[in-house]
Amino acid sequence: MENHQKIAEEIACISQLASILEVSSYPKPGTVHRLYDFKDTKFEHFILSGIAIGPIMKQAALKGFLVAKGKISLQKVEVGKYIKRCVVEAKRWYKGGNTNLGIVTLLVPLTVAAGMFKAEHKKFNKNILRQNVWMVLKSTTYKDTIHFYEVVKLAKVGGLGKLSIKESVKAPDVTSKKALKEIARKKISLYNVMKLCSSWDNLCKEWVTGMHITFNVGFPTIKKVYMETGDLNKAIVQCFLTILATYPDSLIARKNGLKTAKKISETAKKILKMGGVLTKKGYMETKKFDVKLRTPNNRLNPGTTADLTASSIMVSLLSGIKP
Repeated sequence: MENHQKIAEEIACISQLASILEVSSYPKPGTVHRLYDFKDTKFEHFILSGIAIGPIMKQAALKGFLVAKGKISLQKVEVGKYIKRCVVEAKRWYKGGNTNLGIVTLLVPLTVAAGMFKAEHKKFNKNILRQNVWMVLKSTTYKDTIHFYEVVKLAKVGGLGKLSIKESVKAPDVTSKKALKEIARKKISLYNVMKLCSSWDNLCKEWVTGMHITFNVGFPTIKKVYMETGDLNKAIVQCFLTILATYPDSLIARKNGLKTAKKISETAKKILKMGGVLTKKGYMETKKFDVKLRTPNNRLNPGTTADLTASSIMVSLLSGIKP
């Protein structure tokens, strides 16, 4: 069991580092980073959040280890519970708005999957890790949904709304007072809730595609740039630009409409054609893009892109990449 503990601690540390490296990267356009704060969420708030999740992520990694060893079923992992605990624990350490709900919604399943992987394998294998992620996501229960709804309300973020799926099964509005009872009565799994939202929210879509962007876009971009430059900061910012250029940011679309989100993605594409942060011209344009996205109330903050970048960083660190 001592070896299990050490492996779980390592995975938890990787999840912490992924969170911290994401917010520390510069010049990451339109988000909080080492040179820019928002009014309600500051750079140090994100750092504190990244550190605070460590003990909880260790427990999640241990759950994955137990699954791989046949000690518990995947349904007993309680992904939703760990997502909620991460947000609650982070908010104990700072005064301000939500910093990590989106990030831990991706990192918790990854952490469990990594625990499963490390229980049986020593050499990194992207495909096996992703298969584990698929299993974790698809095995969520209605109890995970209840925990997730509770933390969405706690974090004061919107976007789930009134949803429906085939066979006339409906998930209640996250703001409804009857939501939790309805979820329990209909036994709506968290995976199915994410499925409902996947047509307009990239984070939800990431759940129902087995983290396609993380594994097939973000991680390969970080790996390629890191191998070429040895500079993890550049690799992370290039990853951010690549995801933003390819997938219009869901948070921007919710606040301003899809048309605005697509325009911002087009700008990211143009910067990538200049070389992104890998060329002098592209680097300067990235810095200008960062300034351009600074608006009152952070309406042009590519927050979903930042979350997807964090999960891409975690896979990169699991693969052995180091700053």
